Amino acid sequence: MRSLSDQDHQVTRLSEQLVEIEQRLIPTGLHVFGRAAELKEKADLLRMVASFDRPEQEARSLPGLVAESLGIEGYDDIIQQTTTSETKELIDSIVKEAIDRFCESGARAASSWLSSRANVEVEKSLPTFKLLATINEHLDSNCEIDSLLRSLRGEYIEPGPGADIVQNPLVLPTGRNTHAVNPYSVPSQAAFMRAKAVADALLQRYFDEHGRHPRALALVLWGLDNIKTQGEGVAQALWLLGVRPVRDALNRATEIEIIPLDELKRPRMDVVMTVSGIFRDLFAPTMSLLDKAVRKVAQLDEPLEMNYVRRNVSQRIENGAADFDDAVTRVFSNAPGNYGANVNFMVMQSAWENEATLGDLFVTRKCFAYTRDSKGRTIEGREAPELMNDALSRVEATYQNIDSFEVGITDVDHYFEYLGGISKAVETRSQARPSIYLSDSLSPQTKIRSLEETVRLETRTKTLNPKWYEGMLKHGFRGVAEIENHVTNTFGWSATADAVDPWIYTEIAQTFLLDEAMCERLHELNPYSLESLAKRLLEAHERGYWNPQEAILERLNEIVEATSGAPFPR
Repeated sequence: MRSLSDQDHQVTRLSEQLVEIEQRLIPTGLHVFGRAAELKEKADLLRMVASFDRPEQEARSLPGLVAESLGIEGYDDIIQQTTTSETKELIDSIVKEAIDRFCESGARAASSWLSSRANVEVEKSLPTFKLLATINEHLDSNCEIDSLLRSLRGEYIEPGPGADIVQNPLVLPTGRNTHAVNPYSVPSQAAFMRAKAVADALLQRYFDEHGRHPRALALVLWGLDNIKTQGEGVAQALWLLGVRPVRDALNRATEIEIIPLDELKRPRMDVVMTVSGIFRDLFAPTMSLLDKAVRKVAQLDEPLEMNYVRRNVSQRIENGAADFDDAVTRVFSNAPGNYGANVNFMVMQSAWENEATLGDLFVTRKCFAYTRDSKGRTIEGREAPELMNDALSRVEATYQNIDSFEVGITDVDHYFEYLGGISKAVETRSQARPSIYLSDSLSPQTKIRSLEETVRLETRTKTLNPKWYEGMLKHGFRGVAEIENHVTNTFGWSATADAVDPWIYTEIAQTFLLDEAMCERLHELNPYSLESLAKRLLEAHERGYWNPQEAILERLNEIVEATSGAPFPR
């Protein structure tokens, strides 16, 4: 087959990016306590919910039902496509129309329309629309204020799970007392099945780019994310190691089963796991399980080229640098009682001189080992910077799973605090920047993106998207603060990973500061955040991440001076 020309390849890539942006679920404002969702917001949300099979509710995905009824083969392959196609557009348009009719006329009307339009049997689609009807009812019946008042009176608040609505609609209605999961049940069987596809895609992405597997990977594991996904991040770590959890009679994951190499069909990866303080507190049994998995893999009698854990541990022992217990340590977190890497605070306060300082701070805060000794005694929080430095020196790829449509890597500072922090620590210890990846666990597609791709996607779909920032500006003072937070968090990815294209800063300046009408709106709503936004862009220039025209710098300085007390320039 004739290869595409460079121009054709660029057009194809542009098409892929446009489709990705179009299909992105974009928050259109902040959640207002006690206020129900608006109709347009609900329609987008319901369409995403309907994109997944829900066997626990006996509900099929609407795209899958449409494809099946129209006789379209290979639907699983179609949804993995990054480019658009007539078939994909047809399915998407039918599903969108069905959801619109559901919002207007209800479940039976939508099911009947889908039957006439795409030959989907009413009996097959009705359970899905009934599920959507329940979700829609819960979205309309916000009980947050009532629950708050009841809690202040010391009354009982009904419990409910915590997760992303798309992932687990049972989180609705809101206003309940959110509970976590049984730590012994993590990872769930469903989470392990999802994790296999994501971890395999991660390794394939690295292999496609480098022609080999990474010597070691560093994973970031958060407590709340693993609660919401029932341990999908944990399951990804286990699958990369080439093991699966074994459950006892009480369904507790307490042991490890080795997956044979002929079933795994690849080498076992060496995985360094940095876990959050909340994860450490909530998932002590899981941390023990992860440590047990690494130890078992390191002791397998397998060729070194097929077992990277054994290879790296053996090298350390043969060099006399460590005994087995130290050489096999791979699970790190904060000291007991401490939380966070604090890289975000250092960046937000501009309290760093060079980027290496950020990586050093990450290791200082997260270098406490959670493992066991040769006699099986648990070691919780032994300060071991030399062990973490050694483990990170072999890492060639860093990774974190994104588990929510609502919160992305520029929405909160913790992503660059952790993934950015560990990536910078790896870079300074291995003398090479690692490949940095993220994945969306809530998409029908198994999508692995580089950090740079993810920053661009979030910038286009949120920060520079009028749908997003106008939704924020409806909230006045707080909305402007959210815009400034996005810019600061974007800057955090420059500081920790140099992953922000210069055009992003230029477009941010043109959208919010160089546009006189917009700049005046921001000044009237929140002059403090406007000043911070301008200062952050100036800092991006001063630190060498952005080299704009002199006129832009002059305008930014004018805004800073004006918001500091002088008349606002017009």
